[in-house]
Amino acid sequence: MKKIQRSILTGTEKDKIKKLRKQIIRWGYSHKIDFAWRKKPTPYSILMAEIFLQRTKAKQAEVQFKLFLKKYPSFQRLRSSKIRDLEKYLIPLGLKKRVKLLYGLIRSISKDYKERIPENYDSLIKLPGVGDYTANAIIIFALNKSAGLVDSNTIKIFSALFGLKITREEGKRSKFIKSCAEYYSSLGNPRISNWLLLDYAKNKASYR
Repeated sequence: MKKIQRSILTGTEKDKIKKLRKQIIRWGYSHKIDFAWRKKPTPYSILMAEIFLQRTKAKQAEVQFKLFLKKYPSFQRLRSSKIRDLEKYLIPLGLKKRVKLLYGLIRSISKDYKERIPENYDSLIKLPGVGDYTANAIIIFALNKSAGLVDSNTIKIFSALFGLKITREEGKRSKFIKSCAEYYSSLGNPRISNWLLLDYAKNKASYR
């Protein structure tokens, strides 16, 4: 096993990623998962989904997310909510600490962005509680634009692909893993290909 410190991909490495992507797309024909946040995704729905998904299994998050979106189908409806209103949806998931953060996020978007969720990375990353992953998730899944999605799942896939000995924290900081994720996204239809990448990584028999 090895570690790679560089950020520039070689032609051979790019070819491996292309081959992996084709394999994932083929796999996705019969394994695609249709979560609620994948239907007509918007910057608002993806941002809210990422809050619900933190440290929570997708199936559990989906139940509360559906109830939440039914009550607050748009940010304009959400902006008038109170902390006690948000608690009903997040506390059942064990996300009590996320309630105040979500409330602060609502205030920030209302005040600084005129009730519109920004659509560029530099603005998204400034929002309370929004990190690199969530910012790129909005760019990819809501806008269908290319970006590098790095989390435990993509780290798992790319480190295995290149035989890397790397921890989750090292992977999050790795320029090489980031380059792999960015190149994977750049190969076309980033929304679908990245959703399938996440599904593929989570499937027990998906990658050996």
